[in-house]
Amino acid sequence: MEKVNKKLRYLGIALLILAGFFIILPYLFMGPPTSFFCVENGDETSHTVLIKIVNSDNKSIFEESYKLSPHEKAEESKSLWLLSKMIFPLNKNNYTIKATLENNISTEESMSLNPWTSLHISVVNESIFIDRLQV
Repeated sequence: MEKVNKKLRYLGIALLILAGFFIILPYLFMGPPTSFFCVENGDETSHTVLIKIVNSDNKSIFEESYKLSPHEKAEESKSLWLLSKMIFPLNKNNYTIKATLENNISTEESMSLNPWTSLHISVVNESIFIDRLQV
């Protein structure tokens, strides 16, 4: 019985080390996760921007509308649930990001995301753009 307890203890320690390798170590080297995205209005007029993000199973993970004044910026953080989905290397989901400006001009990008990927959505000259920033 004592041998079994000793093996279970070693297994537990090994699992903690493995979890530390995949979860804690990247944070030590890369720093805290970046924001989920930033929406910025670079125009001289106010705009309404609708952001929709769906995962590879076509399930919506985020949808919100932003009313931005000229040169205003809005930032959204990653939820704890989303960070937990992004952190594991076996989970390489692609996400589709769709940004719609004033309900008629839209752009769509499909990409993989991780805790250190941030999206920058910008409105310039009545057009909308999506860029991916990686730490």
